[in-house]
Amino acid sequence: MATLLSILIILLIFGLFVSVFFIIAISDAKVREKNGQHIMESLPDNVAIKSVVRYNIGRPQGRFLKMKSFQGSGVLYVLGENVYFKDILGNEDHVFDLQTCKMSWVENKINGITNAFKIADHEAIIFFYIDRGGFVFKAIEENISTSDLYLRLKELRKKVRAAKKAELGGE
Repeated sequence: MATLLSILIILLIFGLFVSVFFIIAISDAKVREKNGQHIMESLPDNVAIKSVVRYNIGRPQGRFLKMKSFQGSGVLYVLGENVYFKDILGNEDHVFDLQTCKMSWVENKINGITNAFKIADHEAIIFFYIDRGGFVFKAIEENISTSDLYLRLKELRKKVRAAKKAELGGE
């Protein structure tokens, strides 16, 4: 009888631990969703591309073992000749110049993490990807796939560079 009671107590403690973990995960997802939606709604109307993204900065993306597959969430958008990244927490905001930044696709099979792309300039290297399952209750409609976002950014950068080259050639 004592053994059965011990097993039940252990199962109850384990169930309580798992329940607390899921409550924290769900509330974190809701906060990310609310903050991401708030940033998206506050963007100017003339934004060319906008998407809610997950990110890693620099070395964490290349590590073999990590505690989680992303460092944070934010909004990536293009306004004029710049790519803006706004971290949901406001800690890692950065602006990339479309003409001078470097963009590349990153095949990432480590820890089951999705493929990503990186944008780099002289100040920062940030890895981005879109996690369609990132929001528990609904997805933000503006999101596209990671590869589509990358291709659209590359195309926009190509147009900006061509326009600048034509402008310089016309002078």
